[in-house]
Amino acid sequence: MIRPSFVGALTRLSRQYQHLTADFLGVPANQLADRALISGLLVAAASAAGINAGGIPTMRDRRAGGLTAVLLHDDCHITVHAVPERELLLVDVLAPRTIDASRAVDVFARRLTARNVHRDARDRA
Repeated sequence: MIRPSFVGALTRLSRQYQHLTADFLGVPANQLADRALISGLLVAAASAAGINAGGIPTMRDRRAGGLTAVLLHDDCHITVHAVPERELLLVDVLAPRTIDASRAVDVFARRLTARNVHRDARDRA
């Protein structure tokens, strides 16, 4: 049985965090394989959203090509998965509601030449 105090805390928390995801389709493979571009976009996205990142993005090459990168902060993160063979970039932003996380996604939308962008936003617990 779930205690009422836990449900109350969960409800308060779910109103405090937002989770945005975006699928960028049709991004040229050369953009998705560009480590400097992806790293720079992560830093710029954090800045645009008002996230004061405490370091540089962590980058990892994927075995099949492309890369995965993450920028961490105490209360949030921005993660990207670049998949050149599918011309796909997946962006994930988790942040407190006091931060405009959509600005982070907008940075990627302005700088990448994607054919389509699908966005989703949810409150998180």
